[in-house]
Amino acid sequence: PVEPNADLCIRAGYLALRRIAALFGVSHPAAPRYPEDPISISRAEYDAVCQELAAAGVPLKPDREQTWHDFAGWRVNYDGVLVALCSITMAPEAPWSSDRAPAFDLPALMRKKARQ
Repeated sequence: PVEPNADLCIRAGYLALRRIAALFGVSHPAAPRYPEDPISISRAEYDAVCQELAAAGVPLKPDREQTWHDFAGWRVNYDGVLVALCSITMAPEAPWSSDRAPAFDLPALMRKKARQ
């Protein structure tokens, strides 16, 4: 079953991340789609976490293929900006976000101010 409140929460979150990223000059596709646009989480990583959750007794939806496509379909909306913002803010290492962020590089906006 579809959870409209959950969908709304995820959408509001990724739109907020995109607006913050835009302030730092982080580009992102306007309407990303998985699998045409990649995400930083691999299917193997997703499956491993699902196995850990199941082993801990967390109830999971039975169709793992569908849950992967649902997850990736939402994640593609914020994956790139999340990872970029982790780098910009020098976020402490955390799974599925800052652990895959590129090396920190001062954003262009800040480099211009530093030169003045």
